[in-house]
Amino acid sequence: MKTENGKRKTVGRYLITGVAGSGKSTIAYELSRRGYAAYDTDAGFSYYANKQTGQKVTRPLHPTLEWYDKHERVFDEKVLQNLFKKHQDEDLLICSITANQKKYYPQFDKIFLLTADDELLAHRLQTRTTSHFGKHPVDFHRVFAGKQAWENEVRAAGAFEIDSSKPIKKVVDQILKQLK
Repeated sequence: MKTENGKRKTVGRYLITGVAGSGKSTIAYELSRRGYAAYDTDAGFSYYANKQTGQKVTRPLHPTLEWYDKHERVFDEKVLQNLFKKHQDEDLLICSITANQKKYYPQFDKIFLLTADDELLAHRLQTRTTSHFGKHPVDFHRVFAGKQAWENEVRAAGAFEIDSSKPIKKVVDQILKQLK
């Protein structure tokens, strides 16, 4: 819904998700640059936890598959709720992939799923400079091993799919056109 000057009347909460290398951090930066309340949860809004106890843990520099069997990255629930309160009067865009994000789907007005072909994702992971995740063979393997099943799960939750292989400005423009 828009006002007379063309601006929307309603505000919303939006989750932008995708596997490592799909562009979440870059999109959060571009949205922030354009004046939106956008957050990359890799920047302190999520953490690794023990799957059984929920206890916060430090991710080793080179985790093994066995380590990942016992640990997962999760939203910091307190931080997420504080962001919801802080930005209750403006659009909030959270860029993330966490093991517990499904729990929060009902709190988002729309979910965006960033997708790209495996060749491009592999290139991005191997050449990225803002994060080392995905460069280690174990991480690289994990990104692709569960990619299809995870993307299908997010699609089934009603996500709006966006091809993130396009130039970043076009991807962000496409997201912004889809806000409530």
